[in-house]
Amino acid sequence: MFLKLSFFLLLIIQKTFNSNEYAEIYLKEENEKNLIKVDFMVIQNLSVEQDDLKEKWRDLDNFAFSEEALYLKEETTTLINFDGGKEYKANFPNIKIDAVQNTATESSQEISYKAPLPFLFERIPFQKEMKEIQENLDRSKDYRVLFYNSWYQPAFKKNQSLPIFIEGTKKDKRVYGEINVYKERFLHLDSKVRLSQKTPEKNESIQSPNLINFQELIENKKQKQETINKDNYWIKTIFNTVKINFENIGDYINPNNEVFEEIIFERPNFKYLDLYEINEELKLDPEAFNLVDHPYFSILIRVTEAN
Repeated sequence: MFLKLSFFLLLIIQKTFNSNEYAEIYLKEENEKNLIKVDFMVIQNLSVEQDDLKEKWRDLDNFAFSEEALYLKEETTTLINFDGGKEYKANFPNIKIDAVQNTATESSQEISYKAPLPFLFERIPFQKEMKEIQENLDRSKDYRVLFYNSWYQPAFKKNQSLPIFIEGTKKDKRVYGEINVYKERFLHLDSKVRLSQKTPEKNESIQSPNLINFQELIENKKQKQETINKDNYWIKTIFNTVKINFENIGDYINPNNEVFEEIIFERPNFKYLDLYEINEELKLDPEAFNLVDHPYFSILIRVTEAN
C-alpha cells in the first residue's frame, strides 16, 4: 500500500506543465495581464583567474531538454492590428489604411483602435541602452557577448511557466540551454545554461529541443475558441471597416486568417563539447542588473514589470 501511494505521489510531482495549459492561462487572464520586460545576456569571460584555470571541473552529461520550450524570436514581427482581433503579417512598405464611410449614416465615423499589446517572446526593437552595453562589452579585452535578447513575457508562477530556449554562437564558442523567468511573491530566474567549445569533428547527431512558437500557439488556441463564421468574416470585420491601399491582397494574407511561422532549429555544423554549466535559481532585484557569475561565463539579466 505504501509503495503504491509513493508511486502515485511521484507521478503527481513529475507531472509537467504543457503548452496548451500555458496558452489557456494566458488567454484566461488576457484582460489582466501582468507583463514583464526581460533584458538577457550571456557573456564569455576572456580573462580567467589562475586559480580557476587550475580547477578541475566535472564532466557534463548530455543536456536534458524539457519536453517543450518556448522559441525566442531574434527578429521583430511587423504586423497590422485590426479591431476584429486578427493579426496579419505585413512585410511590405507604404500601407495606407483609411476609414470607409458607413453607408448606414450620412457622415463618416472616426474609427478608433486599441493600442496593441507588445508581441511576446520576440526581440524588442530600438533598445539603445542594451545595444550600447553589448557593443562596449564586445570592444573590451575581457568579455564577449555570446547571446543577447530583450523581450516581453507574462509574469506567471513557476509551476505555470514554460522554459525559454537560449542558443548563440560566436567564433569557436556556443552557449545554449533553458531559462525560466517567473514571479511568485518576487521575481525569479531559474537557469540551466552551458558553454561549449567547437571541435574538429563533424556534427552527425544532436538532440534538438521541441520549440513552441508563442504567437502560433495563442492563435491556434483562439481559433478553437472562436465561433465566427469564416465565410462572412472578411465582409463583416474588415472590408466594411477599412480600405487597404495595396495590390494582390491574397499574396500577403491567407484566406484562413492564420499567421504561422515555421521554426527551424539550425544545428551547428561541427560538434561542440560542453565545458561549463550555470545551473542556478535566484531571486531577482527588479529593475536592476542581476549577475549570475561563473569563472568562464556569466548571465546578466534585468527584469522590469511593465504594467
